[in-house]
Amino acid sequence: MVKREDRIITSVYLTKEMCAQIDKMANREHISRNEQIRRYIEKGLAVEGYSQDIDQIAGIIRQEIQAVYHIEDIKAVVEQQTNRIAKMHMKSGKINAAAFFLLVKVLMNVAHKGTEDQFDQMLNEAIRLGVDYMQKKDFQINSFLYDTDNLRRLAEELTINI
Repeated sequence: MVKREDRIITSVYLTKEMCAQIDKMANREHISRNEQIRRYIEKGLAVEGYSQDIDQIAGIIRQEIQAVYHIEDIKAVVEQQTNRIAKMHMKSGKINAAAFFLLVKVLMNVAHKGTEDQFDQMLNEAIRLGVDYMQKKDFQINSFLYDTDNLRRLAEELTINI
């Protein structure tokens, strides 16, 4: 409990709406308006102090992390691994796309058997289509795959070239 001589009386001007809200909350907790106002002031001061403490703690943590870990070294390793993974995905995507077009061609030619040169030509064309497919932007892929007329035309070009 704060001693009477340690208290200071001060005046604060409140709007009618603010006063009504404070009275409403004070009544709910069965305390005086003054006590409710003191509680809000204490909470506000605690939040401000907490905010300053958080900034100080974050600065200390940042300083410690930078002392232990060299950010540039970490960035270099992450970039190297990211590039490696990206290249692996590109290889996988190209072969998948080539397999897709080759499958379309094989299905179209189930009843037709060609020579080995014709097969090689078909394979090379399927790979070219796969590479073209992989060069499409992400937002173009769905519309490309849903355009069955275009897929048929591309597959027909495989047939015409043989």
